[in-house]
Amino acid sequence: MEAAAAAAERQDFAAYGQRLTSGEGGFFFFPIRHHSPACALHLAAALAEIRPRAIVLEMPADFAPLLPLLSHPDIRLPIAIVSVADGEKTSDERLPVGYWPFSATSPEWAALRLAGEFGSAVILADRESGARLAAARSEKKGETGEDGEEAPRQDEPRQDEPRQDERSQDETGPTLLTDEGQLAYSHYADGLVKRLGVRDFNEAWDRLFESRAAEKDWRGFFRDVGIHCALSRLATPAEEIAADDTLAREACMRAAMAKAEALSGEGPIAVITGGFHTPVMIDPPAEEAKVQPEARPGIQTKSYLIRYTHEHLDRINGYGAGMPSPRWYERLQQRVAEGNDDPFTEAATDVMLDLTARLRRELPNFTPPLPSLSATIVQAQALADLRGLFGPGRAEILDAARSCLLKGEDPRTGSPLMEALLTELTGEGIGEVPRGAGAPPLVEAVRSRARALGFRIEDGTERNRLLDIHRKPRHLAASRFLHVMTLLGTGFGRCLRGPDWAGGVATDVLFEEWTYRWSPAVESRLVALSIDGDTVERAADAVLARRVQALGEEGQAKNAHAAIRLLMIAAQAGLARSCGALIAAIGPAVATDPDFGRVAVCLSMLDNLQRGRKALGFAGMPGPDELRLIAYRRAIDLLPDLETARDEDVPRYVDALATLNEIAEAGAQAGEGEQPLDLDLLDEGVAALIDADLAPRAAGAVAAIGHMSGRLSAEALATRVIGPLQFSVGEPPARVEALAGLLAVQPALLKRTPALLERLDLVLAGFDEADFIEVLPALRLAFTALAPDETDALAAVIAQAKGSDLDLAPRFSGGLTEAEMLANARLNASFAELMQADGLGSWLEERAP
Repeated sequence: MEAAAAAAERQDFAAYGQRLTSGEGGFFFFPIRHHSPACALHLAAALAEIRPRAIVLEMPADFAPLLPLLSHPDIRLPIAIVSVADGEKTSDERLPVGYWPFSATSPEWAALRLAGEFGSAVILADRESGARLAAARSEKKGETGEDGEEAPRQDEPRQDEPRQDERSQDETGPTLLTDEGQLAYSHYADGLVKRLGVRDFNEAWDRLFESRAAEKDWRGFFRDVGIHCALSRLATPAEEIAADDTLAREACMRAAMAKAEALSGEGPIAVITGGFHTPVMIDPPAEEAKVQPEARPGIQTKSYLIRYTHEHLDRINGYGAGMPSPRWYERLQQRVAEGNDDPFTEAATDVMLDLTARLRRELPNFTPPLPSLSATIVQAQALADLRGLFGPGRAEILDAARSCLLKGEDPRTGSPLMEALLTELTGEGIGEVPRGAGAPPLVEAVRSRARALGFRIEDGTERNRLLDIHRKPRHLAASRFLHVMTLLGTGFGRCLRGPDWAGGVATDVLFEEWTYRWSPAVESRLVALSIDGDTVERAADAVLARRVQALGEEGQAKNAHAAIRLLMIAAQAGLARSCGALIAAIGPAVATDPDFGRVAVCLSMLDNLQRGRKALGFAGMPGPDELRLIAYRRAIDLLPDLETARDEDVPRYVDALATLNEIAEAGAQAGEGEQPLDLDLLDEGVAALIDADLAPRAAGAVAAIGHMSGRLSAEALATRVIGPLQFSVGEPPARVEALAGLLAVQPALLKRTPALLERLDLVLAGFDEADFIEVLPALRLAFTALAPDETDALAAVIAQAKGSDLDLAPRFSGGLTEAEMLANARLNASFAELMQADGLGSWLEERAP
């Protein structure tokens, strides 16, 4: 009975497969997988034979206005349609909705090209992209709940939180509208992988269908693809299908079929959809009337053509859409189209030859000898024969390469040669969209600016750029372009090293080093921003204005730290002249900030900004200097908070006091174009705290500054700082707290004040071993406040005081003398002459960017 039932079931599936391409009711059904060359080749053959009067194509209906542009002769694949949506609020910027990529192997591309050749009407059958986005957002909210996680405290800057300009574009939620995860990751697909003994669904698909790319029987091919897809759907629970907008989309597709049927003319209608949807196209469910397609999209959108890359075509496979290794499938499709007797072996040979050229160019030490390359092809053919295939596919090439080309390498830990092979299979190409194809002016404006500044954007390869930002105006312009692209959130470049003006680190560094790459994400982001203007500057001004507005909307109107960081970002992007509103907002925020530690951080950032005003474009502008004065005065106003500070805040407040003291001392002498900081204000504020009831660390810090201002003698300083250690006041760690406070704000005092050092030496010498070991951890931690050169200098003073003959003076001088500079210049000139004499003068030339 079971055998008979199984045989009957097989007959039913075979009959179903035959119906797909029989022209039943005037319809031919073509179940496809996106970017499958076998599907594209067989579809082209089918359409050439049946000559349909209309083609119903699974694609968002709002893409219809772009169809004429897709026939432009200057288009170079891969490209994509990007759908851009308005934000959820009127103040939001537009965000990328999703991509619909076209590759040379896309069945949809083949259908559109042949439709133009045959004069067939094309009806786009899927829900509009805005409706799909609305459904996706609704589904996401349903999964995560309307309430998010508890927001961080607004009074504390989150150091571990990514800045908005550094966040991935994935956070804005762009998706692939070609998603076919239900087909590739179904229960049936899992069972198929196990049954065939392959590694994943892609290898299973290759064995079953891509291996048949050169066959001539398109009916048999789509029959088998249709059966496969029907089994995938049957193995998918109904509640899973109903969980998203699949049913509504399929209702739209059926409505498009009815629209095509009503068209006048002769000939059949071709229905081209993802294979998962085909079963309900030919046999609509009885309850279809309950699922009505929406008349309008849930979100307003606009769509554009953009360039796409091989890398992103490969990457989309991880999201359940498309094929891996797109360049391999392009090679295979090309060889099949040429009519080669053995297209698979020919394509595999192409890969090996191109791999060899790549290795000779980039990794010459890994270039395999000719016998190994030949053995790789032979073994790939043997694997194909063993697996019952017409020729070697992607899996056979990779398996043969691991066997024949890896010598002494563990393939599990990665191999430069295999990485090069994977790159060759993936490809590095980038498409081209003609200027007249409707791209917003902003996209071309950015591309023109990038080319003019020496950035190579003709492909999707990641490159490095070293910029001499202080001495070469063109390099500074390139730096500002990279920073403005970062502000725009394009992901075009990433700074590896350079001045950190916000943190005050390496501000004297002359160079910035970046990596950059043009990608579909860059272009789609620019498309989304095109509503803000047709130039880089206008778009950046609009984004900056929104970021300033968002500070208020997010409850950070008084978060000066966030505002100053944004000011730094804008300045590095060359937008200093557009920061008037931001500067105006920072002043009141700093002046009312109640946290001493945070105000000191803001003061440090503003001091960095003032010192770098020329490089940041603020030269001659009074705003930054005025903000520094406001922050300085506010920090002094908050000095009394040291007396009431919580225990956990004391270390942070002492660090803030050290910052305040350092900036006050440096700013007491005004530089060109700036106002001096009144050091007396700090001295008076500290004087009021000298006799206050402070935590030991804060007391030590205040005593150190009081001594520097002449308000506390050296003996009194020693008593306050060393006394707790000498008389064992408190627990062992607490005895060192006052000394730790001194070292935090004035580490040089220990070296410069003999009374202090002698008192400390006396106390330590009087400890027995147990007492010394007890306080040693706290002492070591306190002395970490000293920089290496300060440690060396203190060690030399101690050695001299102890009469030691050890030379503990620093080994390196603080700078070069004029004579040393001249000697180095002569040495450099002599070296250059030797290089020229040896024919290596080109090594000394500056490389073109």
